[in-house]
Amino acid sequence: MSIRVYRGPHRDSGGPTAGFRTLPWVFFALGVLGTALWPIFPLDRKDSLTFFIVFFLFVATTAHAFIWWGMAWAATFMVVSLGISFSALAINSATGLILGDINYTYRLGFQLLYVPFVTPLIWSSAIYIGIVISRRISRAVAMSPLTAAFATTGLLIALDGLFVKAGFYSWLTWIDNPALLGLSPIKAQLVTFVIVLVIMLLSGQNSKNDRYSTRMPILAYSWIFVFTIFCARFLVDSLNSFLVAILVMAYIIAAFVYKTIRGN
Repeated sequence: MSIRVYRGPHRDSGGPTAGFRTLPWVFFALGVLGTALWPIFPLDRKDSLTFFIVFFLFVATTAHAFIWWGMAWAATFMVVSLGISFSALAINSATGLILGDINYTYRLGFQLLYVPFVTPLIWSSAIYIGIVISRRISRAVAMSPLTAAFATTGLLIALDGLFVKAGFYSWLTWIDNPALLGLSPIKAQLVTFVIVLVIMLLSGQNSKNDRYSTRMPILAYSWIFVFTIFCARFLVDSLNSFLVAILVMAYIIAAFVYKTIRGN
């Protein structure tokens, strides 16, 4: 004789309730609205809008992590991703040894140890999106973290170029900007990949790969992809500087769509 214990709608339906599932979408929609308004926003208000866009994306990805991946994994991931990314950025701001000499402005708001408050939030959000997407593309023990790091690095390089062009910070060790490799030093791109991979390995991989749990992250990735192309082509007129990041993101999106269709 067995006794079945009722654990609420989350357990019975095999996933979170509709109300909880809506929460990440609300903040994601606010972020999308912010990016849609960014090109036409008054110049003196764009800095504040950028802060809120990053904050909305972070809340959306954090809520998604807690709802779909569980409190234990999500809390571990938050500590690891925010802790390592902030530590690396802080050490680099003080020494310039990790990524290269960089000059942050105060346009993004509060700084801690000369690192803007929103910068680790960007890293954490991008890394989480990369993890979720990679689980759809590959479940292999070795390939999944590498795919996640590859996807995340492409996303961070694209965002780095947008932030440099917007004047939020500048690379002091980068004089001649290459046409294809982006607006950050190649050393910074390679080290970023390594840092992201370490965060992937330390935070662990969750086996959950439910279709509904990947919708918001892949849409966020795709929206940033489209927004990057739009800004590179029409706002800064420097598409070549974003070409590698755009190609990486396009490959990840295509692989995700292929794996999703094939999975049917």
